[in-house]
Amino acid sequence: MIRQIESPVLPLAVAAEHTFLQIPSQPEWIAPTVEYLKEKAILCGACHPDRIKKLTLALHEALTNSVIHGNLELPSDLKERADLSFAEAMCQRAADPRYGSRVVEVEVAYDGERCQWIFTDQGKGFDIESVLAQASSTDEPEVMLSCGRGILLMRAFLDELRYELGGRRAVLTLNRASGEEKRRYPRLPLQRAIRVAPIRPNGAVDWDAAQEAVAQNLSSGGIAILQSRLSNSDRVLVGIDWQGQMLYIPAEVRHCQSHGGVVELGCRFQVSPPTSNGAGNNVERAIGPLLEQLTGLPVPSDERRVHPRAAYTARITVETGPDQPSVVGFGRDLSRGGIAFLTSTPLALGKVTLTLPQPNQRALRFLARIVRCHQLVSGIYDVGAQFLDVV
Repeated sequence: MIRQIESPVLPLAVAAEHTFLQIPSQPEWIAPTVEYLKEKAILCGACHPDRIKKLTLALHEALTNSVIHGNLELPSDLKERADLSFAEAMCQRAADPRYGSRVVEVEVAYDGERCQWIFTDQGKGFDIESVLAQASSTDEPEVMLSCGRGILLMRAFLDELRYELGGRRAVLTLNRASGEEKRRYPRLPLQRAIRVAPIRPNGAVDWDAAQEAVAQNLSSGGIAILQSRLSNSDRVLVGIDWQGQMLYIPAEVRHCQSHGGVVELGCRFQVSPPTSNGAGNNVERAIGPLLEQLTGLPVPSDERRVHPRAAYTARITVETGPDQPSVVGFGRDLSRGGIAFLTSTPLALGKVTLTLPQPNQRALRFLARIVRCHQLVSGIYDVGAQFLDVV
């Protein structure tokens, strides 16, 4: 009997890798250098092939910034012009020894668990806080300079992006586990108009910055979206009209890529954490029928599922403690794991009792924990609560 010998998988044998390059500030060096870094990332196992396209775009953006905006000192707004000013200026700077003789130092450090690409240029740097603030702002993305768009792209494709030395050094980090990104759920085509609203770092939904979009495909784990503008947040709320009810699902932006004026977002639905005791089962049994009325669909009881949110706009009451007056709130959305609502009274983080009316039935009462309370406008607060048990 002949035993077939499998070929060795060399990337699994790489325990560590360290590479140092010096790249001249000539535009023709950018593409081959990125290709070299991409191949090394695959060969040493730092990046799974399924994610290599995203990594390649991030590396290309970082090296381009170091060469063009860093060493050649070409401003980003020059690239926004409709004429050939940018191309002309780039040729002049690359031919000028004062700029073209500068180098970009590229360091690759892989320790078996994560890989870092460090790009250091010899330019003047830039105002890091100003550009990062612009990239994270709610301003219209179409008027954002290319440097801001590039930062958004790199942030979406990497696990971490930071700047050092006054902006002259960019450090890109990719964790090996996140780079494997194997699809766990089959995706089904879904050509449907949806609405996408960014979620601010403080957890509040920026409804003013919401935009219309089109779903490409959908699975129980995520959704692919086409829209006209770049995402300016790494978390969004996806609104899907289902049988006349708007379902709002929180999601994490996993990639953001522009294709000729159309932006593609790949989003992974965010799963609510399971409770640590059996109280969650009581919540499931109580909230399930209400969600079925709101969505028209049964909601799976598997705790590992994504918790879809249904629009729930009823008037609710919040009891904060003995001898304390009840607070009135107005629901925004509801899931098996919790509720988001608006109120005119700020609520402290901690346990409360919530009363939720339901159509033609006795109201539901839950022991819950306030997990966020942020002021939207003067006198209006956005509150998020996690269900703990049924009262």
